[in-house]
Amino acid sequence: MSFKPVELHDKLSYGTMTLTATPEPKPIEANVEKVQYVVDKYNVTFVNWGEFYDQTLDGPANLILMKKFLESNDDETNRKLVFSIKGGYKLAVHKPQGSKEGITKSIKNILSYLPQDRSKRPKILFEAARRDFEVPYDKTIEYIADFVKSGDIDGISLSEVGTESIRKAVSVYPISAVELELSLTCQDLIYNGVLEELAKQQIPIVAYSPIGRGILTDYTVENSESFLDSLHEKDFRRHFGKFQPENYKHNLQVVKKLYDFAHNKKNTSLESLALSWILKLSELPEFEGIKNLPKIIPIPGGSTIERIDKNFGNIVELSDADLAEIQSITKGFEVKGVRYTEQAEHLLFA
Repeated sequence: MSFKPVELHDKLSYGTMTLTATPEPKPIEANVEKVQYVVDKYNVTFVNWGEFYDQTLDGPANLILMKKFLESNDDETNRKLVFSIKGGYKLAVHKPQGSKEGITKSIKNILSYLPQDRSKRPKILFEAARRDFEVPYDKTIEYIADFVKSGDIDGISLSEVGTESIRKAVSVYPISAVELELSLTCQDLIYNGVLEELAKQQIPIVAYSPIGRGILTDYTVENSESFLDSLHEKDFRRHFGKFQPENYKHNLQVVKKLYDFAHNKKNTSLESLALSWILKLSELPEFEGIKNLPKIIPIPGGSTIERIDKNFGNIVELSDADLAEIQSITKGFEVKGVRYTEQAEHLLFA
């Protein structure tokens, strides 16, 4: 039997992490309405979820939200959707679970929150959140592929992998997408060989944190002096390298220049520019010496209707000249600070 990647048709999709993995999540009914709002108003068919996007006494909050969302729809609506769900990660000890036991446990747990009748659910991509260095990566992919072959899930996406892992994965099974961080302040994948490899393989990129975890917004620039202090004491960004006070202050220099470009040259918001830049890169014939870029799908979040509309409702067309000017702003600037923490760096592009 021949297996193919699951096709992703959206230009812009939705990430649900900020609905549940947040210090003060809204009631589940309100969050269901927000997912429904994005799907209905912006014709989004691809939604990104996570098994470990906060654990509550009732279970994994994000999977519970996913289940409630599916139950709020009719079967026809659900069948049009594609869900990418990250798992295979033990958050309590910050350790990937790429063994057969770990993958099996994670996928079965995720499946327990989905309709057992496949005709009543979306297409499902499973995504091992990080590479487990104690297990050969091709074996991890084999374990996931067994669930595709059995019909339990529909495809495989990858997360935070480097070129070697991408090659190993595609040698085992067709890969539907690779989820990686990409934004105006995080262009690592463009220059470390990963974008070039995915261009060669023509595997779509799911671009998470496309507005730099909130630094690429009008609000941050316009409230730059108070922004860090305004973060909730349990906000995970307080621990991340780029949001440490000295790094944040340094990085604001390029962010403010991009803000000026957005408002003065394109008459739009900074978040709109950040998302429009990624959409401009998607399937470009050539960029930074790389030919035939793959499809790149940004997945902004949005925990309020206002934020969702700011992220999804103001995309602008960027010309080649616009792109060149944006690159001239960002290319000579060194963004300071690691993406997560020093301890977690070895799990990125692994």
